Order: sequence, then C-alpha cells, then structure tokens
Amino acid sequence: MKKRPKRKTKKKKKNNNKDLHVVKSVGLLYNKSMNKIKMCLTNFWSFLKKHKWSVGLVLTALIIGGFFIWDSFSASGFTPSDIILKQKPKDTRVHAPLSGNLVTEELAERRPIAVVVENHPDARPQSGLNSASLVYETFAEGGITRFLAFFQENEPKEIGPVRSARVYFVEWATSYRAIFAHVGGNIEALEMIPKLNIEDVNQFYFSKYFWRDNTRYAPHNVYTTIQKLYDAVKSKNKETTDKNISSFVFKKDIEKEKRPIANSFTVFFNQSYAVTYNYLPEDNYYYRNMLKSAQKDKTSGEQIKAKNVIVCYSDFSYGKTKIGEQKTIIRTTGSGTANFFIDGVKTEGKWSRINSSSITRFYNTDGTELKLNPGTTWVEFVPQGTQVY
Repeated sequence: MKKRPKRKTKKKKKNNNKDLHVVKSVGLLYNKSMNKIKMCLTNFWSFLKKHKWSVGLVLTALIIGGFFIWDSFSASGFTPSDIILKQKPKDTRVHAPLSGNLVTEELAERRPIAVVVENHPDARPQSGLNSASLVYETFAEGGITRFLAFFQENEPKEIGPVRSARVYFVEWATSYRAIFAHVGGNIEALEMIPKLNIEDVNQFYFSKYFWRDNTRYAPHNVYTTIQKLYDAVKSKNKETTDKNISSFVFKKDIEKEKRPIANSFTVFFNQSYAVTYNYLPEDNYYYRNMLKSAQKDKTSGEQIKAKNVIVCYSDFSYGKTKIGEQKTIIRTTGSGTANFFIDGVKTEGKWSRINSSSITRFYNTDGTELKLNPGTTWVEFVPQGTQVY
C-alpha cells in the first residue's frame, strides 16, 4: 500500500516565529520601563540628598500641623466627618405664648385651659401645678387663697382638686382666651360666663370629664386632665386651637456665674396663708413653701417651683352676692404697683390691664415691658398694703 505524504508545517513554524517576536518585544519594553524607574529613583534620591534640609523641614511642619488639627478635633469630640454626618436640622420651634418654652407651632396654637384649683389645707398636696404655664393666686373667701392655673403645652397626669369659680377668675380666663374649668361657682361668676361667651366646662354639666378621688373628702376631691377637658370642648363642636393668644415678652436665663446667692422672700396673705419662695441659683428657680413647709405635687412628689414670681397690689373689698353668698371683690383692670422676682433679684414696676379683653401685662419703672424667663410664672394678686419681706 502506498504511504500518504506528510503535510507541511510551515504555518506552525510561522506562528512560533510570531510568538518569539512578541516575547522579545515585551522583554524590551520591560527593560525600558525598569530603566526609567531606576532613573527616576536615582534622580529623586539625588534631589533628596541635595535638598535634605528643606524636605525635612516641610515634613516636620506637616506632621506638627496635622497633630494640632487632630488634637483640636478630638478635644471637642468633633471629627471632619461630622461636617457631613452631623449637620443639625433647623429648629422650627416657637415660644409658647404664656410660658415662653420652645414648643411646636401646633402646641403654641393650642387653646390654654384655665383650671380653678383650691388651696385649703385639706386640698394639699395639689396635682399638676408644676406643669402650668401661668398661675394666679389670690383670696377666695374666709382668708383662704385659691389658684387659677393655665395649661397649654404640658399635660400633667391629673389636675386638682378643682373648685368653684369667682368673678375675677372668669375675667382672667377670658383675657387669655382660655377654656375655663371649674366646679360650679357663686351666682355672679356663673351669670358672667355666658355674657363673656367664654368656653366653659363646668363639672355640674360635664361630670363625665371629671372624677372624684375616694381617698379624699368632698369637696376637696374633684380631678380632671387636660385631655378630658379638650374632649369636653370637642363634644360641643368647639375649637381647641387659637392663633390669637396674647404673649408675654421673654428672655434667656441669666448666666449662672452672674446669679446672686440663695435668698428668699415671703408674701404674707395672712397668718395661715403666708407663702415663702426660696431662690436657688443652681437652677434659677423659686421653690414654694406654705407655712415654712415645702409645698409639693401630689403625683410627682416634687416641690412646686416658679421661674418668675410677680406680686401685684390692687384694691380688695368684701360683700355679699344677691343671694347672700360671701364674696371677695378684686379690681383686675386699670393698673397698680408690682414687685418682680426674677433671676434672684427683686425689682419694682407696675401691672396693667386695659380692659376685660386684654391680659395683665407688667412694666418696669422706665416703662419697658418686663421680660420673663421661660417657664412657669406665679402671679400673687394681693390687697394694697400686703407685707412682702
């Protein structure tokens, strides 16, 4: 049998030559690159040897500067990443009109609630007074003082004991456009309420929005909450917001190092109702005491305190209503002298209330309006000649 001739392998030989050429090219390129790198390193080394002092000074300055920058950031707890990661959101809060506390616009436009709270010894300790934005204290009858507490942004667990209305409480509640909560009242106060068109929540007609604490004797045991009172207003399809609430003027607390030493003063309503305020510079508060004992909140156990205390002097008289009830008559309009206790210092000025629809405002002796610290303000409305010492 005839053998087949072998195929030629020229093509394969050609490919081998091509591969060899590529390898040689790569080798040349590598050698050139390495030569360039060596040349750069040689030149760089020569530069360093020639300018070693200059380079050393530059490196030293960079190291020292970097250390101080790092130290300043770490000392303040700040890192450069905080610029991006810890940008503070814009504060959109506003000052609440009666307390000056920073709150949301929604809370600042919520209608205040004015609650008549009693101060008979059997009513103590009271509930909720530390959460009030503003508190008036004055006489009811029989030499007993009573409170009108205004609540807006805060909601204590409970408020009470709630007691009956008087003409001057109705007048003050009306001027602040407040919802008025009480348990009955004398005939003159009850007849005044519909005439002033005040938003009234009388426990006699809205009993389900109040309750009686069975651990206390009547009439010192009626309580309510902010939410219950707003629910009572909503049950009448009335508004619980108001954008036209009058506001006081506020400032910042005085710096701690500028505050005076601890001190105190007493408002002598009478022998049984002398109230003393102790000022503590640590927190810039006045702490309230009745007959030298701390007056405390029933639910929290905290002593009742105020950021500002204002003593207003006015004309008081006494008489009877048309049905023979004992009554106290207080002039709440016009003006009168006043003492201001703010930042541990006593100053003098005057109070002024133009008419029944305006709030009580306070003025310094130079005629400028008094600036209050944000927080609860207590207004002691007392007869002319009352001792404050």
